[in-house]
Amino acid sequence: MTRPTIKVRCFRYDPETDAEPRFQEYQVPMEDGEMSVLDCLRHIREHLDPGLAFFAGCHLGFCQRCTLRVNGKVVLACETTAGGDMDLEPVNADEVIRDLWCGST
Repeated sequence: MTRPTIKVRCFRYDPETDAEPRFQEYQVPMEDGEMSVLDCLRHIREHLDPGLAFFAGCHLGFCQRCTLRVNGKVVLACETTAGGDMDLEPVNADEVIRDLWCGST
């Protein structure tokens, strides 16, 4: 029996090498029980695309470094339950270091 999957579209952009941002689509299998958006990102990086950049600090919602947009809504990836298809984008595309990782360098 195969696990159900969700479609996760991630914003991809490296200002040093890419002319324009793009979205890349991944199929992520849902784990038993609840998965957070951060769990989905980790699955993508560990099993599908080791080049995906995002930041996760405390994993408890305190540092707020995992803030991003999920389907247009600003959330913490570590505290938000994954469900259904998701579009993941940086909160501020003007501050992108790479992909979903934002902040000052």
